Amino acid sequence: MISRKRPMVMGLLASTGLLAFYLLLVGLTSRSLVHAAQLLVDDWPYVVAIAAGFGTQMGLFVYLKQVIRAKSRGGNLAAVAGTGTSTATMVACCVHHLADVAPVIGLSGAALFLSQYRYPLMSIGIAVNLMGILIMVRAIRRHAHPAC
Repeated sequence: MISRKRPMVMGLLASTGLLAFYLLLVGLTSRSLVHAAQLLVDDWPYVVAIAAGFGTQMGLFVYLKQVIRAKSRGGNLAAVAGTGTSTATMVACCVHHLADVAPVIGLSGAALFLSQYRYPLMSIGIAVNLMGILIMVRAIRRHAHPAC
């Protein structure tokens, strides 16, 4: 039997975990949780969209695994694309925070670039998230209804 509760719980945990990772990363690189909270408030539409997309992908991934197990009790190669997309999204989400550390390690040019293009980078993260969600929905449809 396929449960819908487990994928939702896993999706919420993934979203919450990504938000915690965001706050921890920004807090550690800027040495201030107040600064991290302020950035979260300033960038909330982007951060929430990325975290929600990541959680949605995780929930869909868990659901897809259940569908595949229920049908065949076999392996799952189709869901790997969605997982890779989630990872790319998380990296795109947080890469602009390297701007906080880059000057310390002598990468002033990288710091300037990453801080100047943080919104485009986060937009790319959102777009990649949407692609990952579409890939996961397509894989679920393919496995749930092979004739479609």
